[in-house]
This record gives sequence, C-alpha cells and structure tokens, in this order.
Amino acid sequence: MGAGLSCDSCYVLMRDGTRLAVTVWLSDGQKRAGKQKPAVLTTTRYWRAHALSPNQLEQQLFYAAADYFCARGYGFVTVDARGTGASFGRRDAEIGCNEMEDLRELIEWVGDQPWCDGRVIATGTSYTADTTLYSLSSGANALVLGTCRAPDFDIYRHLLAPGGIVNRWFLETWAALTAAMDRNDAPAMYATGGRPSPEGGVQTVLGVLPVDADTDGLLLAQAVAQHKNNYNLIMSASGSYLEDFVGSQSPPLYSPSIMYAIETSRIPIVIRCGWHDAGTALGALSMFNTFDHPIHVILGPWNHQGSFHVDPFSPGDGEVPIPIPVEKILENTVNDIEAELSRGAREDPTRRIDYYTLGEDRWKQTEVWPPKGSEIQRLYLCEASQLSNMKPSEELGKDIYIVDPTATTGKHNRWHTQGANQPVCFPDRQEEDKKLLVYDSAPLVFDVELTGHPVLSLLISSDRSDGNIFAYLEAVDPDGRVRLLTEGQLRLLHRKQSTKNPPYNLFGPYHSFSEDDATPMVPGQVAEISFDLFPISVLLRKGQRVRLAIAGADADTFDPNFASERQTYSVERNRVHASFIDLPIFGLFRFETKL
Repeated sequence: MGAGLSCDSCYVLMRDGTRLAVTVWLSDGQKRAGKQKPAVLTTTRYWRAHALSPNQLEQQLFYAAADYFCARGYGFVTVDARGTGASFGRRDAEIGCNEMEDLRELIEWVGDQPWCDGRVIATGTSYTADTTLYSLSSGANALVLGTCRAPDFDIYRHLLAPGGIVNRWFLETWAALTAAMDRNDAPAMYATGGRPSPEGGVQTVLGVLPVDADTDGLLLAQAVAQHKNNYNLIMSASGSYLEDFVGSQSPPLYSPSIMYAIETSRIPIVIRCGWHDAGTALGALSMFNTFDHPIHVILGPWNHQGSFHVDPFSPGDGEVPIPIPVEKILENTVNDIEAELSRGAREDPTRRIDYYTLGEDRWKQTEVWPPKGSEIQRLYLCEASQLSNMKPSEELGKDIYIVDPTATTGKHNRWHTQGANQPVCFPDRQEEDKKLLVYDSAPLVFDVELTGHPVLSLLISSDRSDGNIFAYLEAVDPDGRVRLLTEGQLRLLHRKQSTKNPPYNLFGPYHSFSEDDATPMVPGQVAEISFDLFPISVLLRKGQRVRLAIAGADADTFDPNFASERQTYSVERNRVHASFIDLPIFGLFRFETKL
C-alpha cells in the first residue's frame, strides 16, 4: 500500500482574493489515467497536512485515508479552512458564512481537476463532518454525495451546553487546541491533550505544512499572522444562554435557509454516529426526523472517531477499550460511498436508520424513528428507593439529596471521547452511585429491549435559585455491578418548557435556553424539571434491575452551578407531586410492580 502515492499542495483563490491551502493526494496510476472516478474532499480547521522532520508521508495524519481512497481510484483532497492552517483569512465564527461560501468554490475546483471525473464526495469526522453537512447547502454542481461521522447538528444542545450546562472541559480543551493551531504552535497543540500524538512523536511535527511553492515559508508566516485575531469559543465560556454561543455569523444546520438549501439539493448524506459520543446520535436522529431529504443514519457502538468498540456489555465489563482498525473505519466509509453511488444518487434516494442494539450485538433497520413497536412505560419514583409502575399513594413522600460536588462520570465518558481519539469506558458505578440519589426497579423477569428516548419528569425544590440536574439510566447486575446506559441533564435556570415551535423535531420537552425564557428557582418552592435523556438501544437481561440515578454535578466535565456549595434538593414522590421516568420499551414487556 502507498506505492507511488504523492502529496502536492497549492493555493486556491476564493472569490474575495483569499488563498486557501489545498493538498491533493493521488497515486501514479491516477495521474496517468486521468478522469476515472470521483474525488473525496475533506475541509478541516485542524491542519490539512503537517510539516514533518523527517518528512515521511506515512506519518501524515491523513495518510491512511489518502492511501485507502487512492488505492481504490478516488482522488483525495484536504483543505485548510479559511483562517486556519496555511490558509489566509481570519475567522469571525466557526463555520461562518464566508467559510460556507468557500465550500462551493472548493467543490467546483476539485470537480474541474483532470484527475476527477467531475463528481465530488464530501467526507469527514467531527468538524469535517460539519463542513460535509454544510457543503450540501452550497449549491455546488459537482457535489454528488456526503458521508460523515459524528457531526454536530445542534452544537449548543448536543455538545457545548447540553441541557444548558456549559461543557467546561470541552470548551477549554478545544479553545486551547485551536488557539495553538492558529499560532502554528505544534508543541502547545499537543500539550492541550486535544490531539492524539503522532506515531513518530510530537517532536517530529514542526507545524502546518506550507504549500509547495512557499519554499521559504514567507507565505505561511503571512497567513498565520492573519489568524491572530480569530474568533475562539472560549469567548463564550461564561455565557448562560443560547445567544451567547450561537450567532448570526454561523447559522446552524437547522436554520430555515440552510435546511431549505439541503432539502432542495437532494444530495444524499450518510451519517455514522456512536450511541455514547456526546449528543451526535441525537443530532442525527433529529436531522432524520426534520429534513425531507435522502438521509441514511447508522448508529453503532463507537467512540467519536469510530476507532473503539463502545458497549457497556462488551468483554472486559466495558472497562477495556477494544480498538477498531483504521482499515475497518475506512472500509465502512468506502462501502457507504459505493452503495450510494450505485443507486444512481438522486434517482433512488435512501431514507433509513440502521442501529445496533447494545448488549445484544445485533444490527436492526427502520424507516421511522422511534421504530415501530417501541412503547412508553412509566416508572414512578417511590419510597425505599424504588421504581414502580404504580403511582405513589403517599401524601408527603419526598427524598432529600445534598449534592456531592465530586460526583463524576469520569474522563473516559461520552464527552471526553471528543478529544484526542479517546475511548469510552464503563467502569462499575457502585461506588460512584453512593454519592447520588438512586431508585431501582424490581429484577426483570424477562429480557427487555429499550430503544428510543427516555424522558424524566421530576418535581423538586431547591435551596438555591439555580443548579444542575444530571440523570443516569443504569443497569444493575444480579451481583450488584452497575453499568451506565445513557444520561441527560438540565440547568434549573432553563427549566421552563417553551410553548413556541422548536427549531427542529425534538424527542422530549422543548427548552429554548434563551435569556427570555430563563426562570430562576424560588428556594423552597416545588417546580417541574423535565427533559429527555440521550437515545439508546440496549437489551437488558432477566435478573437485572433498571436504575435511575440523580446527581447535581459531573465534576470532570461540566460547570458546577452551585454544586460546590453543597446544594440541597428535595425530590417529591407522592400522590400530589409524582416524579417519574418514561422508558421506551420495545415489545409487549411490562415492568413488575415492586412491593
């Protein structure tokens, strides 16, 4: 593999005179044969290529992808987005309006090259998955397909501040990473922990790769100087509202103009997401249920990069990461591409969801979400830490919970996988749950599948005007081992359920997270706190119990919002104020009433 593979870089001029750095990977055979197959395009803000010492192609970040695509006849192109890497310009936002306009010109440029048959496929993971989705709205004639992994459909709700609680770990890590990259400071970039170390060691990376004609590095220095005043997400880190994070400079994918452009393009998109990768699975399902567009969603047992198998019931009790070879990841991408191209693209559009049921090791397919056969079963919070399908009969039942600010889901959770190719691990939560307020069902008398979106409704009071609620849906084995299945959260300031139409189809209560709807708690007064948990498909076995665990902090990831002050919650569980969780049960199973 890799014999005769070339890596050539140049500048491409945009409509306003801004020069973007482009790297083209081709095999010798592609150069000789000319127009044979489409080209695959990735537009990134994480450097399209590295300046290396010694200069070895095999150590390039995109080498494996380039080698795999080129060996199958596809040209492979990577681009430094405007204001990043060796490209000129500055950034007013992440994926701002200028960057979106660049996508059309880049796609058309690639489609016009002698080694491309005129068709372009956009692809990528994470940020480059976002640019893949935005490219569908570009109006580029050469674009025929998008295929991506782990995009951010709603970056605020699904990553930066899920439930309105600021993801402090991600913001600080990503802000430091991108600031270092914008300075062309490779040592600082790796020091953030936001990028995996190269095989040859961090000392081999000198910075971003200049274009070939820039032999003295003068153009690179000029480009980097223009990045000095780039927008950085850390500028929003103290914000409490959606408006602080999402502005007019970067319209979200679900904005009417972007959605209309994507829908009218009819260009198919394939989206792969992991169940435990931040909120990316929720985003893909939201897009599927909102857009009238050819969408194929694949939800599997993966971390952010797709490089680890992620299942709380996998061998090693979910604590030993199981790697997935990069060749397998690339094979899936090429299979996605060739399956869609073989359909004749726009003549035979695909709208379906393939999903993996955790704990069962089985793939399933549906054309609607939630799948047909999924029914909601309600379990009430009851006395003696029980979950029951019978509504409480007590007049005054309630539980007092003093928030433990050290409570955490650790550093290998669904959020930390977004950095440095982290796996997701599932350590036994028996000890951690001692810090939380927990409620258990009776042992299951049959196997039961949960597929869909759990929704929690708590009636609580607090001694503070604000705070956080984290909810964890867990499985308790007969021997007491506790496995985290899925989770959700809500900042109390944002508890108001909006009566306005949501910007896209949701699977639970609509909270706008805007300043207009902010509603501080009245200390001592009972309020309803309702929100959905992240979607899941999992098979639970006979003898296991379902557990709901409630916390007020996730110390290694999110802003505390009063947790450090030992906030006190009173969770109501009585006839007047009944708290409950709705579970999406697949099939006819009913939970036994706990006596």
